Amino acid sequence: MHYDIICIGYGQGAHELSLTLASKGWKVAVIEKSETNYGGSCINIGCIPTKILAHDAENHKAYAEAVDRRNQVGKKKLQVEIDDMEEPDNITLFTGPASFVDDHTVKVETKKGDVTLHSETIVISTGSEPVFPPIDGLEEADHIYTSTTLQTEKNLPQSLGILGGGNIGLEFASIYSSYGSDVTLFETADTFMGKEEPDIADEMKKELEHKGIAIHVGTSVEKVENEANQVVVTTDSGETYRFDALLVAAGRKPHISSLNLGQTAIQLTENEGIQTDDYLRTSVEGVFAIGDIRGEEMFTYITKKDAEIVLSQLLNTEDKRSLKDRQAIPYSIFTDPPFARVGLTEKEAVEKGYSVWTNAVPVKATVRAAVINDERGLFKAVVDKETGLILGASLFGDQAHELVNFIKLAMDNALPYTVLRDQMKTHPVMTEIFSSLFDFSD
Repeated sequence: MHYDIICIGYGQGAHELSLTLASKGWKVAVIEKSETNYGGSCINIGCIPTKILAHDAENHKAYAEAVDRRNQVGKKKLQVEIDDMEEPDNITLFTGPASFVDDHTVKVETKKGDVTLHSETIVISTGSEPVFPPIDGLEEADHIYTSTTLQTEKNLPQSLGILGGGNIGLEFASIYSSYGSDVTLFETADTFMGKEEPDIADEMKKELEHKGIAIHVGTSVEKVENEANQVVVTTDSGETYRFDALLVAAGRKPHISSLNLGQTAIQLTENEGIQTDDYLRTSVEGVFAIGDIRGEEMFTYITKKDAEIVLSQLLNTEDKRSLKDRQAIPYSIFTDPPFARVGLTEKEAVEKGYSVWTNAVPVKATVRAAVINDERGLFKAVVDKETGLILGASLFGDQAHELVNFIKLAMDNALPYTVLRDQMKTHPVMTEIFSSLFDFSD
């Protein structure tokens, strides 16, 4: 069967691509390996369900009640995705694993048998999958979970071990601790949140430990086994720990294993992502790759912006977009309180040769902190002395995940720090912290 375009992977990027092109008269094929994953990771196992769990934990909901709400919202979102794809007559949704036969031919293993599709234009958006580190017994033991499987468990583990102190590990540590789990986190790196501002990382570590989370930095797990219906973890120092559940949060990698890329001329990067140019074109003409599969920043909003780049190429719009247009990329960790960052840290800015102003302001210095009775956290900004432009900001505290977008807006539009400092703000709100955060008069 021939199509104008084939989208492999039905995530948020493919959603936008397919509906837009279908509205232009394109004959579109969309392939997703599982019916339960229509719409991609974000609505099913990522952004939305995990943030529901985080929200309900902060609002002191029972764990089982929160999981039930997570599932109900997921069902509604999933149905919306199905309805969206079924409405246009020129979109066909195929369900089953997809693999390449050649550069422009794809086989889909559906329940009714194999189907072969052909198109001169293919977009690969199969996302990412968890990394399982080479630990003795890890893949064979019971009660081992990924971020996908743990959040569907209706029974809260009384004790939870977490392998990895990255975004996922920190978020799940905060969430499950808030519900009452006894959480222990193992980080192999010698420094906690080593890529972040040290003073911000110290504040995060302090707050997590205050919640009762045990954090072991510079600790490698060497063996995992089961004893008496529990998971027994042995570290490189010979110490053992027992948990009801063990979460593997050691990072994610591009999901390419089932695509049979060896049948194509598609080239990969060193980290096993699909290699693209600035227009997201692969080494095969007419084949594009978007989102996590590229092995770069793995966020839903990146995938959506990638889709916009591809659309501008396919529709030959006047404002053709590329990765070179991409500006500051913010990210957040939905811990309690949340963390967010955009741009450079002080160390990174200095290493790049900037002469900088920096300022750090505790959240407790704001009136808002007294109003909401939450003084936790620290905000830090980095500004170029020569131009007055904001180079970066790291925020840990109430509304950090929202406020970071204001700073990104200023950075993307080359607004000097004084705009955020002097702007009139409502009262009492957390945005008022910008007046002191971007005050370098001392």
